[in-house]
Amino acid sequence: MTLLVLFLAVLAYYFIIFVKNIENSITTLFFAIIILLLKLHQPGFVEMNLRNFGYIVDFNTIGILLGMMIVVGFLKKSGFFQYMIIKMLRFTRGNFDLMLLMLMITVSVTSAFLDNVITILMTLPMIFLIADTMEVDPTPMVLMTIFMDNVGGMATLIGSPLNLVLGSISGKSFNDFLTHTGVFTIIAFVIVYYLSKRWVKTGASEIEKLKKLSEMDPEKAIEDKKMMKVSVIVFLFIVAGFMLHSLLEIELSYIALLGALTLMIIFRSSFEKASEDIDWDTLFFYMGLYTISYSLEEIGVIQQMAQVLMPLKGSFIAYSMVIMWGAAFIIPFLSAVPGTLILAPVLGYLVKAGFSKSIWWAYAFGANLGTNFTPLGAVENLIGVAMLEKQTGRKIGFGEFMKYGIRSTVPAIAVASVWFLLFYR
Repeated sequence: MTLLVLFLAVLAYYFIIFVKNIENSITTLFFAIIILLLKLHQPGFVEMNLRNFGYIVDFNTIGILLGMMIVVGFLKKSGFFQYMIIKMLRFTRGNFDLMLLMLMITVSVTSAFLDNVITILMTLPMIFLIADTMEVDPTPMVLMTIFMDNVGGMATLIGSPLNLVLGSISGKSFNDFLTHTGVFTIIAFVIVYYLSKRWVKTGASEIEKLKKLSEMDPEKAIEDKKMMKVSVIVFLFIVAGFMLHSLLEIELSYIALLGALTLMIIFRSSFEKASEDIDWDTLFFYMGLYTISYSLEEIGVIQQMAQVLMPLKGSFIAYSMVIMWGAAFIIPFLSAVPGTLILAPVLGYLVKAGFSKSIWWAYAFGANLGTNFTPLGAVENLIGVAMLEKQTGRKIGFGEFMKYGIRSTVPAIAVASVWFLLFYR
């Protein structure tokens, strides 16, 4: 039975990483249901059946994603994102360096509170518009945007799917992430921005062309002014609720869903209409992954992986650096969420065995920054590359992506290592 479950889990991950013509959500849930049919049960674990599905799958994380997808849908329909970007272009008056800095700050801050995929989907059309106007290759700016999206997402619990999974397994709160990864995100932003900006080459003629964009009227981007104002207010209340949830003792999913339902009531929406803004593939993908991850824990794979690191228990520097750099180079190939659902339970066992609780943050630093190494690192990487290939008409290879990713990210992880050893030992 153990070998069969392990085979099914490996097969599921093979489909996730290498098979591109079938949705990951379908194959992952397919293998998860097969595993459920096996009705695994070991002493000390919950029996894997639908009656106990709420224990196996973290529906708090699913609820957060569902609620935020609906809220972001209202912001998108109102024209809020287009309005903010055009407003920024007018403010910079065609100054390319200032415009690029503000755009990357906007991407990072936005990705800290919204889904990374939404940030990419809303930002890249503007990058293409800027590149087309300047008549330059958009590739460096697009890759820079993807990297900044991942760096910004590191800042909060809801900033990246990786953090959501890590938070649900570790028990870390929104404020925990904001305090620990949020502070270092500023340093990582400066490093990755400075290194990435060197790829973007512009001349006087290109910058002159850019000034045309600063003449656009941001008001024309607004589709529904009332919806935009109300959605922003509700969104700010949700963020405030996230920050106070530990004090209020309210689950994050309740806060996100309450905000989403408030907007649906105000604007007379329905679940059928709201479903257009919900990424159902992502939600079902998570359900399948949680099931597979629990099955691996139940058959003892997680414990065996933890045993590999046990000899390092006496050396904080050794095991924390192995975890940080190991996560940085494993996650880019397993992908953020699938990899974290396997590796985070390993960290849980290590903490119970006496390892420092700060290894959660060692993993968070390494895994979040490591997503920039390959296109497989995160869903937004794949989406960004697909949009770039469609725009330019040329294939962006695995090696080309890694060439940019390693040069900008390895220095950031090196600084994160020093930061961690200084403040977490």
